[in-house]
Amino acid sequence: MFRRRLVQAAHAVVASASIACAPAPERRADLGRVLAEEAAGEDGGPASPRADRVEIVAGVPNRGRDPAVVAIDIGGEGLCSGVLISPRLVLTARHCVSRTATLIACPPSGVQVFEDRAPTDLAILVGEDVVSARRVARGIGVLAPSGVTLCDADIAVIVLDEPIVTAKPLALRKRGPAAGDHIRAVGFGRPGDTDPAGTKLLREHVRVLSVSTAEFTVGEATCQGDSGGPALDEDTGEVLGVVSRGGPQCEGADVYNIYTRVDTYAWLMEEAFARVAEVELEEKVDAGAKSPSAKAAKRGTKGKPPSDVGGPCESGSDCAAGVCITEALPSGQGDRRYCSRPCGSGDRCPTRYHCKTMAGLAVGSSACINVR
Repeated sequence: MFRRRLVQAAHAVVASASIACAPAPERRADLGRVLAEEAAGEDGGPASPRADRVEIVAGVPNRGRDPAVVAIDIGGEGLCSGVLISPRLVLTARHCVSRTATLIACPPSGVQVFEDRAPTDLAILVGEDVVSARRVARGIGVLAPSGVTLCDADIAVIVLDEPIVTAKPLALRKRGPAAGDHIRAVGFGRPGDTDPAGTKLLREHVRVLSVSTAEFTVGEATCQGDSGGPALDEDTGEVLGVVSRGGPQCEGADVYNIYTRVDTYAWLMEEAFARVAEVELEEKVDAGAKSPSAKAAKRGTKGKPPSDVGGPCESGSDCAAGVCITEALPSGQGDRRYCSRPCGSGDRCPTRYHCKTMAGLAVGSSACINVR
């Protein structure tokens, strides 16, 4: 069973049960919807750039861009996502490492966390899909907030029996996001409501809608199997939060997804790093090392994550931000198509791109155009 909690927040969204689904798909379904076909462009004529845009929830195959994002096999019963923050630490959601109530409502009206799972039931898989992924480590300990509710506290860190050396861990951002910021969402969840989970998917430029003291909310971005997956800073690659819950489905105008903020739980992260240092010291003692000493646990590093903006595409479903631009080349040389992203209202474009309104987007919407 692939687990993802859907809850009713204080400002009115319907709760739902966790959903079972099959192993990884062989191909990703295109679940995007093309938005308004015509909109007023700046230049008008047929040579003006045109955009094809789809809903961002479908995502695109990650193709090795985010190796620090891992899958978590929960005792053969379920699948979650997580992210390496140290070679021996995986950050994820608490409901991925605990047995919890089927329906979660916030504010809580009762007990939501019944018991913790055995750490050894948590196996870490590295790869681009769960079918071909390699099992590289297991849990030997779990650190999570105390208490019996998940609201504002759906976060946990798994301590591993072996260091994972095939991927560079990511750093944690010391401050949370603000409304209007954009994140990069990565996880092994479904492309949409009716598709199987298990392939690592990337969604870029997902807008933060609101922020509270311990959580933040985005619109369409994640689905079943993405629980525990990270929200990454687009500029630094730092981890901002982990997927907690969402609803009422994965797609649609009223969809929302909630992340637990990592900066709120900086104390928990420090406890996890300290625990790793203790484990490694114990291992040195057991190995008979002379005069062993505890060293600080290795931490993740910053680094701007790779984007597919400017990469080739045929339609918006090929792009991580859901936007494919078509430009007419001069002298009848055909068309040029490349991935882009939305922009406007203070949302700046990358270097060598500028923001432009064009056909194919909702009226008044803009996308980043390559100025070459």
